[in-house]
Amino acid sequence: MAAADRAETDKETAVKKLIMATLCVGIIAGCSAMQKKADGRYFYFGVNNNSEASIWVDDVVVDNKWHAPATGTLGCGGGNVNGTPASGSVSKGTPAPKNSIYIEWYAWKEQALMSATVKLPGENIINRLLLSPPWPEDSNNFDKRYFIVDFRPSNTVWIKLAKSSNPKSENEVMILGEGQGVKIDDSITWFDDYEEGEGYKLDCNAHRKRIEELGGYTESTETYDKWYTEFLDHKELADE
Repeated sequence: MAAADRAETDKETAVKKLIMATLCVGIIAGCSAMQKKADGRYFYFGVNNNSEASIWVDDVVVDNKWHAPATGTLGCGGGNVNGTPASGSVSKGTPAPKNSIYIEWYAWKEQALMSATVKLPGENIINRLLLSPPWPEDSNNFDKRYFIVDFRPSNTVWIKLAKSSNPKSENEVMILGEGQGVKIDDSITWFDDYEEGEGYKLDCNAHRKRIEELGGYTESTETYDKWYTEFLDHKELADE
């Protein structure tokens, strides 16, 4: 083969390789763009107090990017301990929680400002749980999931994902992560005017017992404490 012919053939081969590489990059980019990512269309945000005393939730920050609608006074509750008595929505474009949630709250029992950082399982896991939850969907209607900040005894905090604000069984709510609260400021004076018994309670168990003694109704305190890993394992087995 003449040198000129070989040069022309090499040129054509190089052009073909370039075209193929460009097509592959385009296909990969297109597939990535088509992958769904969970955002504010898929979830609400709620909070529940299952600690020993009343608290004030001062701030909830998701992935150091946005503030969740989960602040305010939380008394001793009395509703479903596995759900959330109050929840809020976010804008459609709000990214779903991925890596961590930071919480600050005032604990009347310690009379101090507390904080905790809860690590989450990451975008891939949460995206999967939100887009394809491991519980049966209701009819053909789309139901949003609920992220729940759950304050536990001894200043621990759970972040949970639930089917609804009122989960009926352990198969409708899972724990995504747990963090330990630490005291960050004991010189807060914001709540000096609050009076115990009116503004807050220091013993939620005694409060619940008193309600029952007076003939009042309190819901079950049975706690559903399955972790998301159990849900994923179950779903993977069911899909096989």
